[in-house]
Amino acid sequence: MLIGPFVTDHDIVIVAPDATLRDAADRMRARGVGSALVTAELRGGAFGIITERDLLRATADGVDPQDTRVAAYRTSDAVTITPEWHVVDAAKAMMQRGFRHLIVVDGGKLVGVVSMRDMVRALLQDRQRMAAG
Repeated sequence: MLIGPFVTDHDIVIVAPDATLRDAADRMRARGVGSALVTAELRGGAFGIITERDLLRATADGVDPQDTRVAAYRTSDAVTITPEWHVVDAAKAMMQRGFRHLIVVDGGKLVGVVSMRDMVRALLQDRQRMAAG
């Protein structure tokens, strides 16, 4: 089963590298998501990602979220996958690298994000499909 149908595109939050951590956190909270893509340009640009874990690390470091920029805590040049990846391969990549989110691109263009929650749903559907024969 391919990952494409499980890609979330309606809950994407995008922030610029020079946005504050506070701005990123506020936008993520408002959309109910655990990550934001970090890029200065949407078309063909390299994507970074900032996640709840990054915000937690910044808090533990004692930085001021209103003065600290996303660029200081993002993962730059984030790993991307395509919609043609198999669900199991995407799950393996998440587990091996400790990710909870994968950025999905097609032909260099942003398609969406796959979260751990999306992955569990995909794997359960795949399992049900296999059990049904």
